[in-house]
Amino acid sequence: MTKNAPFALSLSLALLLASCTVYKVREMDAKALAAAKSEKGKILAVKTKTDVIEFPEDDPAKLSGAGIVGNLHGYIDIDPYDIADLVPAGKRAKVVLRGGDRIDVVSSRPSGDVLQCEFAKATWIPLDEVVRAKVRTVDTAASVLSTLAGVVLVAGALALDSSSGDEEEYVDDSGDDSFDLLLGLFEPGGESPPRRSIKAILGSGKTPPAAEESEFWIMEWKPVDPKPGEDGKIRVRLDNGTGAPRGVDEAKLVAVDLPPGFGVAPDGRGVLRTFSEPLPPLAASDGNGRDIAPLLGTRDDDYWRTPLWDPAAGGGARTRDTLDLEFPRPARARRAKLIVNAANSAWRAQFAREAAVFPSGTPAGQKPTPAYQEGEFIKLRVMLLTVLGWQVGQVFFAAGPLPAETTIYDLDLDDVDGATVRLRLTPPAGYWLIDRLAIDFSEDTPVEEAVIDAESADGPAAAEVLSALAAEDGTTAFFEDPGQESVLTFALPPPKEGMVRTLFLRTVSCYETPLRAAPLSPAPRR
Repeated sequence: MTKNAPFALSLSLALLLASCTVYKVREMDAKALAAAKSEKGKILAVKTKTDVIEFPEDDPAKLSGAGIVGNLHGYIDIDPYDIADLVPAGKRAKVVLRGGDRIDVVSSRPSGDVLQCEFAKATWIPLDEVVRAKVRTVDTAASVLSTLAGVVLVAGALALDSSSGDEEEYVDDSGDDSFDLLLGLFEPGGESPPRRSIKAILGSGKTPPAAEESEFWIMEWKPVDPKPGEDGKIRVRLDNGTGAPRGVDEAKLVAVDLPPGFGVAPDGRGVLRTFSEPLPPLAASDGNGRDIAPLLGTRDDDYWRTPLWDPAAGGGARTRDTLDLEFPRPARARRAKLIVNAANSAWRAQFAREAAVFPSGTPAGQKPTPAYQEGEFIKLRVMLLTVLGWQVGQVFFAAGPLPAETTIYDLDLDDVDGATVRLRLTPPAGYWLIDRLAIDFSEDTPVEEAVIDAESADGPAAAEVLSALAAEDGTTAFFEDPGQESVLTFALPPPKEGMVRTLFLRTVSCYETPLRAAPLSPAPRR
């Protein structure tokens, strides 16, 4: 080791300058924290009126503007189906779950049907909610003395080594990782801890290209007039309003009784949820700066749609539009429900096939790039402005040219500051039709569903139709053309007193998407 003494001494000094740091921890109230106006202090814990929030020492929170921003760490089992969006970000994966939670996965491994994940989740705590905070700062004077003492110890250790050749045992009482590295220069390395990996969760996000799809499966929720016939029964027409052959695997009538003033709709996971008094956007504009708030505020079958992209128009044509929206936010609101009525101008496979032949405007001599990313045929990202900048807050899933029925999408506002919620959408040109975008902050009311089987169907093949629709088992009732239909009859349970009844025809359907892309018909913005 004598031959390597100069190198070891130089490296030791560098490491000691970084590692021999003495910290002091003190408690501060919100007023003192704000007065300090220092972003160098590391916040280890925050006490609010309702919670005590602790942050890891290796990932402390910090003061940022009028609040504290930091990461909550934990472990979660994730069903791959619950992943709405996934983006690699260095050694992490940014994940948005269908339930609205946004997390950074730092490690993952498969365990049966789920993924066991270690995660970090950003949170924002306004200073006016802080009672006390535990803050760690550097004690500069003590750190300098500690460093000088460390230099003397290392120099002495090297001197002893050059004269006797005996190994010395170095004890690190500070728990600093950089000092552990110094010890590793002199001692054999032990067994390394397991490496973190996000390979498992990255693999879960792979799907076949949309252009290769020949079938599109979807659970549909068709609203039904709750007024029964003279015999007290409900009759519902099951048909095909699209140009694609439809196979219906299951059909049930779902009855929900709720107090007056509540609406009910499925969320992104197909679970019925309540909403109450959705708020329209305070402001909404498109890529041309036009005010479209009145168009999106209510459900009225008057759709916003970006003009179709015309490749022949050259560089002046836009492949996508931009919608900027701003909604009011009640004080302390940490969760919200987006109330969405949207549809698509084409099946996603059809749009993907047509987009594949569009020139992307790539300069001559360069390899052409696609006009759209693969995921844009399947979903539309909803960007949310947070204290950390624009983040993917949620996604809308493409459902094809079907009626724009109401869907609820959850938003996590845990790292959003201020009295407004700002969203941004960049839909591909001509693909999305949006009737309503509203926001709801009401708490969920328990939903009790009555799921009812059809007791009869009309037509000569009634028995076969009823058998096919009884369960989701791959046996389908086939409706090839728009004119084909079957009328189903249901017997309803009595309504609950004082409640308002809502009915849905819930179907599991498969649409055979066309093998060739049919031309899209332009539709003007209204």
